[in-house]
Amino acid sequence: MRYVYVDDLYDAHYRISPPLLKPLVSGDIPEEELEIREILRCWLETGLTPFQVATVEKANFWIHADQFSRLSRTLNTLLKHKAYYFATKRVVSLWHQGSIEKAYLEYLLNRHVGLEVKT
Repeated sequence: MRYVYVDDLYDAHYRISPPLLKPLVSGDIPEEELEIREILRCWLETGLTPFQVATVEKANFWIHADQFSRLSRTLNTLLKHKAYYFATKRVVSLWHQGSIEKAYLEYLLNRHVGLEVKT
């Protein structure tokens, strides 16, 4: 199926970069990408950001470290599925180079390069 911003579900790059401030809907991008965008938002808001704050402030560090670890393992499991892998790869390509969230997700993505991914 062809979408507005992607030619195929398994494309590694956007055909046209989607607008950053416009909410995307089904048909603009694959459903799996809509889902992974929401999952990444939750991972950032409830996993990575509180963990970063706890690291600096030394408050509830182990609670936030455990939460970040649990959410990252869930995300890593999703990346074993081809559609989520490529959706994440496209989304991360829009993030700022040098950010910790982009670096960590690229690390997770690179762990799956060359592996048999599920369809």
